[in-house]
Amino acid sequence: MDIQQRLAEFFRRLDAAPPVASAGEALALVCRLIEDVEDELCPVPRIEPPPLGFTGRMYAPREDHIQRQPDGALAASTRRHRILCQADGAITVIHMTDKSVVFTKPARPR
Repeated sequence: MDIQQRLAEFFRRLDAAPPVASAGEALALVCRLIEDVEDELCPVPRIEPPPLGFTGRMYAPREDHIQRQPDGALAASTRRHRILCQADGAITVIHMTDKSVVFTKPARPR
């Protein structure tokens, strides 16, 4: 399965997952699902720690690429996307090249 198909599967699983109620839960969900999809569908084996360069495999955002915002939100940068995890658990994924929103997931209702 190529990377675009795996990315689509990641978004499908993220959409199907129950909504969460915090930025930390949202980022943990994103990280777990990226790793699950890649472990199941990527022909490139995982390297620990993840390399800095592109290997053909998607990895969860690196800790040094996660910014903690004053309002409790988390913003994580990956090779091609910016993942915004709002304090309430809402998730938005933005494509870095054209700044288009490619995915949104609302927070768990309170």
